[in-house]
Amino acid sequence: MSVREIVAWVMVAVFGAVGAICLTSILRAGFAAPPQQSVIEAAGFTVIAVVVLEIALSVFFPKQSGAPPDERERLIVARAGHWSGLVFLFGVLPALGHYASHGDGNTMFHVIVLSLFVSGVAEYGSQIILFRR
Repeated sequence: MSVREIVAWVMVAVFGAVGAICLTSILRAGFAAPPQQSVIEAAGFTVIAVVVLEIALSVFFPKQSGAPPDERERLIVARAGHWSGLVFLFGVLPALGHYASHGDGNTMFHVIVLSLFVSGVAEYGSQIILFRR
C-alpha cells in the first residue's frame, strides 16, 4: 500500500468517526439549536489529527512522504477532489437555500459542518477506490 493510500484510510476513519460524533450531537440537540461546543471542538480535533498524521508519516516514511505524486496519483487526487467538491456543494446549496427562505443560521451551520465531514469521507473514500482499481 502506498503512503497516500494509507493517508486516505486514516482520513476516512478520522472524518467518519468525528462526523458521526457530530451528527449524534446535532441530532440530540436538534438542527435549530445553537452550535454545540462538541461540534466546534470536533473541527479543531480534525485539524490536529491531520497535522499529527502528516508528522507521523514524515517520521515513518521519510522518502515516500516527501516525494511528489506520480501522474496516476495526481489524477486520482484531482478526481477525488472533484467528487468531494460536488458532495460538499450538494450539502451547502440546500443549507443556503434554507437560510435564505427561513433565516435560520443554526440549521445552516449544522448542515454545512456535516457536509464538510461527508465530503471528506467522499474524497478519501474515492481515493481508496481509485487507488485499488
